[in-house]
Amino acid sequence: MSALAAFSEAARETRRTWHRRASLATAAFAVAAFAPFVFGDSRLADLAGGLYLAVAATGLAFAVGVGGLPSLAQGAFVAAGAVVSARLLQVGAPTVVAAPLGAVTGAASAALVALLFVRLPRAGLAAATWIVAWLVATALGSLGWFFGGTEGLVVTAGPSPAGHYELALALTALAGVGFAALARSPLGLGLAAAKDRQAAAAACGLPVQRLRVTAFAVSGAAAGLAGALGVELAGIGDPSQYGPYLSFKLFVVVLVGGAVAPLGATAGVIVLGILSIAAEAIGSVENVAHARSHALLAAIMLLGVVSLGWDGLVRPVRRRFPLGRQSRTDAPERRGLTARNLIKRYGVVAAVDDVSLTLEAGTVTALVGPNGSGKTTVLRLLADAVRPDAGTIEHDGVARTLQATAVFPTMTALEHLLAAAGPERRHGGLVRSLFATPKARAEEAEFVAAARTSLERAGVPPDTAASDLPVGEQRLLMVLTAAASGATTLLVDEPSAGASPTDAERIVATLAHLRDDGRAILVVEHNLGVVERIADRVVELDGGRIVETS
Repeated sequence: MSALAAFSEAARETRRTWHRRASLATAAFAVAAFAPFVFGDSRLADLAGGLYLAVAATGLAFAVGVGGLPSLAQGAFVAAGAVVSARLLQVGAPTVVAAPLGAVTGAASAALVALLFVRLPRAGLAAATWIVAWLVATALGSLGWFFGGTEGLVVTAGPSPAGHYELALALTALAGVGFAALARSPLGLGLAAAKDRQAAAAACGLPVQRLRVTAFAVSGAAAGLAGALGVELAGIGDPSQYGPYLSFKLFVVVLVGGAVAPLGATAGVIVLGILSIAAEAIGSVENVAHARSHALLAAIMLLGVVSLGWDGLVRPVRRRFPLGRQSRTDAPERRGLTARNLIKRYGVVAAVDDVSLTLEAGTVTALVGPNGSGKTTVLRLLADAVRPDAGTIEHDGVARTLQATAVFPTMTALEHLLAAAGPERRHGGLVRSLFATPKARAEEAEFVAAARTSLERAGVPPDTAASDLPVGEQRLLMVLTAAASGATTLLVDEPSAGASPTDAERIVATLAHLRDDGRAILVVEHNLGVVERIADRVVELDGGRIVETS
């Protein structure tokens, strides 16, 4: 595709997905660009500082809103970028060098924190990151060689306040656009799925922990960039500006503005700025210290958000995906799965006792047996959800559906399949998704077309929220989502549970289509009518052992 054709296609896609809110935001940024003609340098410096704060907050909103990761260490990542930038500026490095390296430092710091703590439950993650914020603040204030001690580091002057303001305004707009692009990318959809139901996302083959580390890194990059430019704007690296309150304030503005909207964090910063003016006025009348009045204001704002259950000032816009034609590709070679002599004990009880299975490509194997016979344990072993005490398993890729109905309630049916299809099956990566390159758009269009075809064939409405689908269609969606992962072997646990006879027939038809596509399928099912219609082979399990194969 030529550059002109790619540009034209991008323009058509932009027009199709454009909405009223985007027009209002564009107009607001255009008007804001004329601020240097209205305000003096001191006011422009304050506005630029607020916009840099909005950039850091937008990065945090991606982790909190899209990923469901309550980080209270964003101020520490701002500080990391500020330290590196201040040191570089002191030795004469230009802004174009210091600022990107500050962003890299912020990303690396955030990724390290995520590697250490992202496996914790949400309350534990919030507590751990809050401790990190305190540790970084203590280091900045105590180690003079680190950030100049209590006196800080004086840095060389960079752009004028007006120049910083225009740069900060542009970065704020780009941060919002980047948020929107990443939210609908494979990274964003995978994070949203894991936020809704982590176990179901992992069962579909999504690398949940890696996605969350990446989300932290993206958030830290925005924070590091904001810190790097903010310290140059201030002309001094003051350790007192990077205390735990900064992390708390960023978290508050994200919740107030809206954690799942591209410009929600910016709106939160604007609200905090307006209220801060009021707090300063009240503080001066009541003789309350400036810092205390701001901390009190932020605490009241957070209390209001928590107590009212408010979703934020700015509501999210529904994700929009491109139209496109499905490319015709040859089906990959599928090899199935082989398990030999599997044993799994829980104490003295053998849940699985010397089980061997071969799941051949293009076949459906039904695993039946009474409750407690070990069927679900076998599925968990084959899916690598638990490790066997003995035995081996060989496969090219497995996806599993859970026994309970487990869709992602905040996502549409189409988004389910797109989440499962990436990022492992897509080659766009973070950079291509962020910049919406022609290859990334073409690849996305192909996956969207394929997902729509799959859903329409099964009779599931693509643009309906999963929580609004009847139980039978939710069970069917679980099967389609697992298949969208591209796994060569599907492990399907009770697909017809809770489904009507009509929906059960649709599930059977879908499994038959996936079998004909060359998948190896293992179905655990109590409905013997479903087993008779779909199974090429039936394996009966009792007491953790195979007692019959037919």
